[in-house]
Amino acid sequence: MTYLLTLFVFLLSLIHSPAEEGKPIGAGIHPAVTTDPAGVVHVVYGRGGLIFYATSHDGETYSEPVLVDSVPGLHLGASRGPQIAATATSVVITAIDKAGNVWAYSQSRTTGKWLPRVRVTDLPDVAKEGFVTLTAGPGNTYNAAWLDLRDTKRNKIVGAHSTDGGRTWSANRIVYNSPDGTVCECCQLSEVSQGEHVAVMFRNSLNGSRDMYLIESMDGGKTFGKARKLGDGTWKLKACPMDGGGLFMTPNGSVSTVWRRADTLFTARPGQPETELTTGKNAKIITTPKGNYIVFQRGGQIWTITPDQPNPAAVAPGGYPKLTRLPNNRVLCLWEQEGTIRARIIG
Repeated sequence: MTYLLTLFVFLLSLIHSPAEEGKPIGAGIHPAVTTDPAGVVHVVYGRGGLIFYATSHDGETYSEPVLVDSVPGLHLGASRGPQIAATATSVVITAIDKAGNVWAYSQSRTTGKWLPRVRVTDLPDVAKEGFVTLTAGPGNTYNAAWLDLRDTKRNKIVGAHSTDGGRTWSANRIVYNSPDGTVCECCQLSEVSQGEHVAVMFRNSLNGSRDMYLIESMDGGKTFGKARKLGDGTWKLKACPMDGGGLFMTPNGSVSTVWRRADTLFTARPGQPETELTTGKNAKIITTPKGNYIVFQRGGQIWTITPDQPNPAAVAPGGYPKLTRLPNNRVLCLWEQEGTIRARIIG
C-alpha cells in the first residue's frame, strides 16, 4: 500500500511538474515580450522599481536577467509595466513613473549596452495612469502611444515616433481625443505595426459605453484615420474594467483583436462581426496560418484556445499572459505566477 501511494504521488508530480507549467525566467511581475526579425525573443519585466531584461534564441532557454535601470515610482502591475520592441539593430524598452513621465531605454545590438534613459513625453507628468504601448517599424523606427492628460486634464491617446532606435523622440501628437472628453482611464492600449501600417487599439468612453476601438495609420504613425468601434454589441458601464484586450497584425497587414465585454471574451477583425469565445479577462492573440492562438485569465489560471484545441484548456496558475510569434509560426506565452515570470510554447 505504501509503495502504491508513493508511486501515485510521484506520477501526480510529473503531471503537474513545474517544467510543464512553464520555464521560470526570473522573479518579477508584468512581463512583456517581443521577437525580433532574426527570431530572438526579448523579455522585459519589473520588480519593485527595477526593470529586468532577458533573451532567448529558442523560447525554451533564457539568459540570466540583467538589470536595465531603477525607476523610482515605476508603474507596475494590473497591466501596467515596461513594454519592449526590437528591430534588427536595436531593442527599446518604455516605462512610466508614477509622476507621469514616459521613459525610453535603447540597447545597441552591437555592444549590448543599455543607454541612459530619455524622456518620450514632451510635457512633464502627463501620463499618470501608467499605460504605454510600443511597436517597432521598418529600419530602426519605433512608435509609442500612451494615455495622456495634457491640455484638458482628461485622458486621450498621445503618441511619439523615433527614427534612431529610441535614442530621440518626435514631438508628441494627439492620436485620438474622445468627443465625450476622455477615453477609458484604466485600460491598457495596444499598438502593432507592419511596415508603414500602424494600428492602435484602446477602450473608449463614449455615450456611456466602454467599447473597444481601433485607429490606424498608413504612413508610419505620422497621421491616423478615424477610430472604428470593434464588434457589434456595446458595454454600458460607469466604471473602468481595467482590461484592454489583445491586438495582432500579420505580415500581410491583417489585424486580429480579442477583448472583453462584461465577463465574456470576443474576437473580431475590423469591420467584421464579433465572435463570442468564452468567459475570461486579460486576453491576448496571435494569428498564424493555422489560425488564432488566444490566451486569457480565468479563476486564477492561464487558459489557451488554439487551432488544435478550440475548447479552452488550463495551462497553469497565474495572470496577465502575453504572446509572441516565434520562427516557423510557433507561439510563445509568458505570464506572472506568484512573483515569478514563466514561459511556455503553446503552439
